[in-house]
Amino acid sequence: MRSPNVNHHALLTDLYQLTMDAAYLDNDKADEIATFEMFIRSLPADWGYFVAAGVDEALEIICGLRFTADDIDYLRSTGLFKQVFLGYLEQFRFTGDIYAIQEATPFTAETPIIRVTGPRPEAQLVETILLNTVNFQTMIASKTSRIVNAAGEAKVIDFGLRRAHGGDAGIMGARSAYLAGAIGTSNVEAAKRFGIPPSGTMAHSYVMGYDDELQSFRDYASTFPKNAVLLIDTYDTIEGAKKAVQVAKEMEAKGEHLLGVRLDSGELEGLAEQVRSILDEAGLGYVKIVLSSDLNEYKIDKYTKDHAPVDFYGVGTELITAKPVAALSGVYKLVEDDLGPRIKLSESKRTYPGRKQVYRISEDGQYQYDVLELEDQSHEGTPLLSQVVKDGEIIRDKRSLEEIREYCLDCVSRLPDEVKTVHVKNPYGLKIGVGLQSLTDQLVEKYSKNRRE
Repeated sequence: MRSPNVNHHALLTDLYQLTMDAAYLDNDKADEIATFEMFIRSLPADWGYFVAAGVDEALEIICGLRFTADDIDYLRSTGLFKQVFLGYLEQFRFTGDIYAIQEATPFTAETPIIRVTGPRPEAQLVETILLNTVNFQTMIASKTSRIVNAAGEAKVIDFGLRRAHGGDAGIMGARSAYLAGAIGTSNVEAAKRFGIPPSGTMAHSYVMGYDDELQSFRDYASTFPKNAVLLIDTYDTIEGAKKAVQVAKEMEAKGEHLLGVRLDSGELEGLAEQVRSILDEAGLGYVKIVLSSDLNEYKIDKYTKDHAPVDFYGVGTELITAKPVAALSGVYKLVEDDLGPRIKLSESKRTYPGRKQVYRISEDGQYQYDVLELEDQSHEGTPLLSQVVKDGEIIRDKRSLEEIREYCLDCVSRLPDEVKTVHVKNPYGLKIGVGLQSLTDQLVEKYSKNRRE
């Protein structure tokens, strides 16, 4: 059993979580047991699956949630809350149970990612921080997985920090990208914090800081003889490539090897082919080619299909922001309480009632589809939700980021090929179990009848 670090995220919530909890406490509902499930309503256009990320961090936050004296003083200053509720918050600890899928598991829309059961105020309060943590990181991991799939044998590096929506987004986005298959990050803080391989080349400003492009290459290579990647397109890409050849030959004479060249502008595919020819003709087949410049999975997929001679893709803006997907439609809904299974019937926002399990159906080691069924109904397949928190304590063993990444890549390799393309017509499937469908139909009829009456 593992105790999380105490954290101070308590006010990183929406006000209505606190006002609802105050009302629960004021009206003798604080001891009722409630179950909520987090899921994502729909996949963005062209996406075939999601990759879960942020789950482990969310568990740590929930189980370490505490209100500081400053938090309580601020809430008191709003004039909204009675002292009895503030006293409740002073002693707040999450004491419930949580079931979740493993970090880095591929899943589809409507799949419960996390299921929280506990006293109603506790289960309610964790909603916002859970959604805030899991929605963003899952979005970046899922986007990166698409990019990695499109790249084929080439490798993907996260270049996104400067375009991230703030420092935290850049850091957690780098982690999400790495677990989904990126091989490194330009983000030094993320590299240090999570043990991700740091990666970088040079900027045009470095080359422009010299009167002589060739000398800029020589100086950089002399400083970094083992990992120099030269940016060759500041003035003329082909001439830059020829100068890179000259530097590479000078390095060979000293027993060193130029690692690579980077192209960041122009017609990248055609230039990559010309540069590859120049390098190969000079006997520099070992020198790698890195492409960057507003890349995304669609462009990379075309390069891959055209057999462009690219070894690495540095992807920035569209990886770290998941452009054009602004946000995922992750929600956290009540599915059961002391009154039994609960259902929401709002148009386009209907939910499935009851505590549920997800079963993964495989054939010869390859994933076929998932089945969503009530927890108390048995079904064939591998259950994806397992208990990770018991009585407020984390019970799942902590895995290293490398282990999580290996697990992700293995799982994605088992998905159907058609859900891993850049233009997906039929996403990974989720079927509704017989028991869940029967309960849903019963409750729809019950509440529809009540509305008619």
